[in-house]
Amino acid sequence: MTDVPLRSISINDFRRLEGTRVLPLDAPIVLLHGHNGAGKTSVLSALELALTGEIRSMRRHDPRYTAHLPFHGREFATVSVEVSDQLSGDRTPERMTVGGSRIEGVHALDANAAQFYSERCYLDQVSLGQLLDLYQYREGKEESALARFVNELLGLEQLDALRLGLSDANDLRRLKRLSEPLASADKDAQRAATDLSQATADLKSARSELASSWDRLTEAMGAIGYSLPDLDDPSTIQEVTQLLRTNRATDDHSLAVSIRRSLTALGGRIDGLLTRPAALRLEEAIASVANASVDQQFWLDEHGSAIDALHADTVGLGIPLSGDAAMMIADALQRIDRRIARQDALVVEMKQLENQLAGRRISLLELQGQFAEAQEQAGSMVEGLAALREHSTDDICPVCDREFGEVSSTHLTSHIDRKITALTTQGNQLRQFREQRDAATAALQRDAQTLEQIQGHLLADDQLEEARSQQTAFASLQRRMQVIQPAIDHLTELRSRLRDAEAQLGELEAVARDTQEVRAELQNFARDLNVDGPSPDQPLQDAWRKLAEIADERVVRAETLTAAYATANETLDQMLRCNTRVEDLKGAVAQAAEHKSVWDARIAEAKRRQSVARVVHDAAAQARTEIVHRVFTESLNEVWRSVFTRLAPHEYFVPTFGIPTSSKSALELTLETVHTSGKTGGSPQMMLSAGNLNTAALSLFIALHLAVEPLVPCLVFDDPVQSMDEVHIAQFAGLMRVLSKQHKRQIVIAVHERELFEYLALELSPAFEGDELITIELGTQLDAEDGGVKRITWIPDSAIAV
Repeated sequence: MTDVPLRSISINDFRRLEGTRVLPLDAPIVLLHGHNGAGKTSVLSALELALTGEIRSMRRHDPRYTAHLPFHGREFATVSVEVSDQLSGDRTPERMTVGGSRIEGVHALDANAAQFYSERCYLDQVSLGQLLDLYQYREGKEESALARFVNELLGLEQLDALRLGLSDANDLRRLKRLSEPLASADKDAQRAATDLSQATADLKSARSELASSWDRLTEAMGAIGYSLPDLDDPSTIQEVTQLLRTNRATDDHSLAVSIRRSLTALGGRIDGLLTRPAALRLEEAIASVANASVDQQFWLDEHGSAIDALHADTVGLGIPLSGDAAMMIADALQRIDRRIARQDALVVEMKQLENQLAGRRISLLELQGQFAEAQEQAGSMVEGLAALREHSTDDICPVCDREFGEVSSTHLTSHIDRKITALTTQGNQLRQFREQRDAATAALQRDAQTLEQIQGHLLADDQLEEARSQQTAFASLQRRMQVIQPAIDHLTELRSRLRDAEAQLGELEAVARDTQEVRAELQNFARDLNVDGPSPDQPLQDAWRKLAEIADERVVRAETLTAAYATANETLDQMLRCNTRVEDLKGAVAQAAEHKSVWDARIAEAKRRQSVARVVHDAAAQARTEIVHRVFTESLNEVWRSVFTRLAPHEYFVPTFGIPTSSKSALELTLETVHTSGKTGGSPQMMLSAGNLNTAALSLFIALHLAVEPLVPCLVFDDPVQSMDEVHIAQFAGLMRVLSKQHKRQIVIAVHERELFEYLALELSPAFEGDELITIELGTQLDAEDGGVKRITWIPDSAIAV
């Protein structure tokens, strides 16, 4: 068959299935059988992954389930499914690869069809026992899966969308979060109210500050001597401004400060005059200068010629008169004395050397005689070897210029010494005589050189005579200067006295001039201060003290007036700023009030619209409640009752939906049971057995699948008959046959019991021409002829008469 939604599936190394398996699914009913662990659930999980891109039951258990999907030891697994063109639509499915934390590829169904398959087409074995709880489970404000089914069934999406869209209208704060213009308008309204309040407060503060500034200005102008009229008079500010502009207090203050500063400096000069000699001693100073001049002239008349002669002799001997002549004469005399004394010492030393040279010549003659006598006795060979020994400083023979080491390992000098010793003992004596002679000759030469040097340092006779003549002249000049020195000291004293008298006279004359200048300046200051000047006989200090007191008083008065003008100007500027600020704030208050009225009107309109939205929201909620109550009691519960009673005809408690309620965020559904007597019981989990609880879940799953037009017309069950007895299984097989034959649903069922598999294969076998059944037995050998897959087609029964 080619009109079924699922055609085939290819699985490679997925969960319990090693290698590659391609299983056909293109039949109205597909039965899978295999023992536990053979891979039935692996096939159905691979089918869900290839169709939807995930395995929802595993994801609920472990978000990292993809790491466990490849076959043990494999890094990844691949699955792909072939579906009908009507089911795939415009999508192009690609092979899904899963491993680690990744799933790659394109699954076969779009998002809506994938959700429909996971929630209404595929019932896995793990979810069967938890289905009722899963249907009622919800996270936060989201609706449960069962509530979504009901909304889709009843067509409440638009009504719920209206309720959801208007739900925030019940709270202005939430409404502002949704509507940016409303939030902005509310902020602007609050800001306008704040601005108006602030502007009003600022205006009040500015007016208070203006009044305070006027009071301070009145006080400042009073200090100047001006009484202010009323503030409301516009000409008042102009008069005050003009008055303050014609301020002369600053000039008066500067003049008073300048006079006081000059008087202070003049007071210092007066104090200095008091410490100097009085001008009354001027005549006495003139007489002192005259007396000192007479005394000095008398001394010059008495001692001038002798001093002049002494100076001429001093200059004649090369002594300048600009320095200390006595000291320079003494120094020159000492140098001449040392020179003559050194000459005498050299003469004595020369005589000693001459005597010593005579003695050395006699000794040398004696040594030469002894050497000649020893030489005659030693013989020519010893003498020759001895002479040769003196010239042998290295190992080269002085006779043949050959190296003595070529013929002997002994040094040449050692060889000669041994030879001389072997020849005669007189060689040593001869050598000693030679050494003594040489030493005497060297000493004689040194003494001769020393004598020559001494003779070079001796003065010639004319030089010595000149030195002795200078010694006599300097000694005579020194004696004359010592005799006349008291007169010279007296002249020095007379000159010092004259200088002191002249200095005192100059000082007294300067004091007289300064006194006249100070008195003239005091007259000028008195004229500047417009007071009487000092009298000629009034002491300078008294006159200065009087004028200084007047100047201090004028400075204090000018400073007070200047400070008053400055305070008045500052206060006037502050008052003008306050007045300008008051006028500006009046306009700001008016503008803020107008702005606030505009935004208040907008907020009022927004609240009116909010009330309208609230009314519409409440009406939609009421209409939804009425529709839900009517449909639940008249439609959905009847379908569920029909399916459940067909599967469990002997159960007294029938599961049903309770009366649904609507919360602010979602539809809240509860499940309960109703006894056949009509009395309401507890929840299905409380009232039903384990088998019938599974039956209730299975019947609810089928009822919800049949309640709407299917996006994926198939039902896939993983061992759905667990905990069912034979009656329930027979009823289930009949229901599957009806779903397949009448409702055109493709059925895929996996079971693990062999007898149940064979029973279902018999009950669901093809019933008419074109009908098919595929059975797949997992766990069989892959090299079997049919690979565990059998396709059963309809065969006419020959026992039935045509």
